[in-house]
Parts: sequence; structure tokens; C-alpha cells
Amino acid sequence: MFDFLKNRKDTEVPNSPELAERLKNEAEELNENDEPKKALKICTRAYEIYTGLYAADSEKYKPFLASCCGLLGNIYDKLEKYVTSCEYYKIAHELYTELSANGDAEYTELLADQYSGIGDTFFFRENYAEAETNYMKSLEIYTTLSKSDHDKYIEDVAYCYDCLAKAYSGKEDYTAAIEAYEKVISIFEALAAKFPDPESNEEAVGYNDDLASAYNDIGYTYSCVKDFEDAEKYYLKAAEIYRLLAKIDAYEYSYDLTLQYEDLAALYEDMGKPELASEYEKKAKKN
Repeated sequence: MFDFLKNRKDTEVPNSPELAERLKNEAEELNENDEPKKALKICTRAYEIYTGLYAADSEKYKPFLASCCGLLGNIYDKLEKYVTSCEYYKIAHELYTELSANGDAEYTELLADQYSGIGDTFFFRENYAEAETNYMKSLEIYTTLSKSDHDKYIEDVAYCYDCLAKAYSGKEDYTAAIEAYEKVISIFEALAAKFPDPESNEEAVGYNDDLASAYNDIGYTYSCVKDFEDAEKYYLKAAEIYRLLAKIDAYEYSYDLTLQYEDLAALYEDMGKPELASEYEKKAKKN
């Protein structure tokens, strides 16, 4: 079925689903803790077991093999081995395509994630057109899912637009990038507005963090097209949020605020406003 699987010596793989699942979970934890090399060794072992199980009972073990391949794709991403990463994402993609054929929302969501993963592998190789194609497919799925469960999937929609915006920027299509960032901003502004006092709510802090990041990104994009006034507007909005977040959690957000001040200083240099540039340089150093 998959050339990638045909090369396995399935007779050498022990038929132990419990061991495979334990190994995959360990690999996932290591990967989340930024230890991809250790995660790869363990996940590869889980993959070997799952390919053997899949050969014996494809329908039963298809979801497990798909999940393992998706994880391997992410691990190879972190190791910057994007060609190999793409191969695993594509296996997971084909498996989830089959699993989601009956309209199962969970598998449809996981299929969208594989499109995003494949898009990332092309983005990091600076193939922005292929990245855009895959990000768009992920967006189409999440947009459809959000129609029946808006609260669950709207952040995924925002994430897809954010990925598209970065792909457009890579292509130097800044108009499209700005339009995509505007959609990201619209979503996170609405989510953040639900919590007037973010200090009392961890979820609200996350929404404001995402919103500040989007403000910064669209500000940078405006600076690329020499629209310094709009760049300034969004940089200042980002700085305002980061100041608020730094009061809530200085350890987590003071550095983001410093970077924002540095971006403003550089912008004011480009705008020919040396006094403001100096002011924000001082703020960055003081912070």
C-alpha cells in the first residue's frame, strides 16, 4: 500500500500493541520537552511495531500507525530533516484520509493537521507555493468544522490563516499576507474581548499573547511595504498588550516586551524619527 512500509521486515517486529503505545507516548513527551533526538529513537521503535501490527490487521491498527507517523513527521521537523518529515506526514495524511471518509470529525481534524505539517515542511524549504496549497487545504477543513463547532475550532482557523500569512510573506505577496493577518486579528480580538480582566484568567492571557503576536506580525508586514504609519499603529498595540502581560507574568513576557520596543526603535529609525528611536532603545534596555 505504501512504499515506505514495504521496506520493513515485518517478521522481525514483535506483535505488542501495548509496548508500541507506551513507546509512542514516551516519544511524544520527549518531543514536547524539546528532546527530538531521544524521541526519534523511541518513536522509530514504536513505528516498527505498528507497521507489523498494521500488516496483520490494517483496519484495527490504521489509527495507531497514522498517529505514530504524524508524530515522526513532527520530530523530523524539529530535527530540520524536512524531506523525511514530509514522507511521514504524507503516510499519516493518506491513512487519515481513509479514516475520515465516513465524516468522523476527529479524524478529519487530524487530516487537517497533516496538511499543516506538510505545509510546514515546504515552508521551511522556502517552497512557499506548495506550503500555501497545503495550508489552504487545512484551512478549508477547519473552516468547515468550525461551522458545526465554532468554539472548538476557531483557534485552528486562526492558526491556518497565520500560516498562510507567513507563506504569502515568503512569496512577497504582502497584500495577501496583510489580509490573512487581519483575519487572525479579528478572531483573537473577539476571543480576548470575552475576558475584560485577563489577569484573572489563564485562557485570556493566551488569547492576548496570540493577539499581540498577530499585531506584531502585521506591523512588520506593513513595514515591508513602507507603510510606516500602519506598522507603528500595530507595533504600539502589541507593546500595549505585552506591557499588560508582563505585569501578570514578568518572567514569561518581559522579553517579548523588550523585543517589541526594539522593533519600534528600528521602525522609528526607518521613519526618520531619531528621538523616538532613542526613546524606545532606552525602554528596551531598561526593561
